[in-house]
Amino acid sequence: MPVYNGEEYIAARLDNLIAFCNNSIELIVINDGSTDRSYTICQEKLSNLPNIKIITQENKGLSEARNTGIKAAEGDYIIFLDSDDILIQDGLTQIVDSLEFCKPDVLMGKLLTIPPNGRIIKPNYTFPDATSASESRVFIYNEVHDCIWHAVRYVCRRDFLLNNSLLFVPGIICEDMEWSPRVLGCANSIVFINAPFYGYYYNRAGSITKSVMFKRILDTNKIVSESIPKYIDEDYGKALAYRLILESFYNISRYCKCSKEQRKVLHPIIINTSELYPYAASGLVKLFIKTKSFIPLYMWSVALFLAREFRGLFKNILGPLRTSRI
Repeated sequence: MPVYNGEEYIAARLDNLIAFCNNSIELIVINDGSTDRSYTICQEKLSNLPNIKIITQENKGLSEARNTGIKAAEGDYIIFLDSDDILIQDGLTQIVDSLEFCKPDVLMGKLLTIPPNGRIIKPNYTFPDATSASESRVFIYNEVHDCIWHAVRYVCRRDFLLNNSLLFVPGIICEDMEWSPRVLGCANSIVFINAPFYGYYYNRAGSITKSVMFKRILDTNKIVSESIPKYIDEDYGKALAYRLILESFYNISRYCKCSKEQRKVLHPIIINTSELYPYAASGLVKLFIKTKSFIPLYMWSVALFLAREFRGLFKNILGPLRTSRI
């Protein structure tokens, strides 16, 4: 669990984790150069518990913090945890039982998404029974309707990660989007559990997903332009390309929020990446392809930005359609 300046919520998250600390599960906390009381809180909460490692390093970002944790781990399997999220007991118990039974390279579980209004959004799909890794990949890219990139939803065998050099690329945002296709592509066995084991707090103010717009657009387009040619010939390639393209396309909504100098850098990069957009069947993406030569990118960005803002407004007022109270 990487920690960086999370003093306002880290104590509550550690209380959630303490229930899982025992002789068979180790917790590795990587203090990634925090400048607030996060490290002190971690020491106060965890110092007397078994199988705890607290590692402090200078601030290197999420990718490097996770890589530090992978290398420091001693357990057979690794679960990635963000410091503002929670683990869910029933799902974690099922994970442990599954891993003892089948020992796959990768286990994929479900997330409960918890937006700022406090409602839980439950996933509305069912994983199939155990299949080949190839069939599992096809199912993930075609049928899993929530975010498939999050590293936190993949439980990975540690030696599988190390033997295949499946570390996170340093210095980029959206590192999960680059990492997860590599992991799934290398796996010889992928199994599922249908019980949610992870509570993902969506859109928390100050989170990395709500900041650094310019770099997010830059890195997303780089990942998309490099990944699609790499995977397109696989049996799941077109489905993966579709998911990657949607990430790139909807990030255009952030273009209008960047400075004029940043837009000058981003404009040719976005247009170049859009040459791959025909792989996506989305009607809105097709409309963009047909009109990008005479509707300025800035205008497209404004339209997408307003669409996202109003969609968010309606969700905050009405709540998601499939919900239950905490």
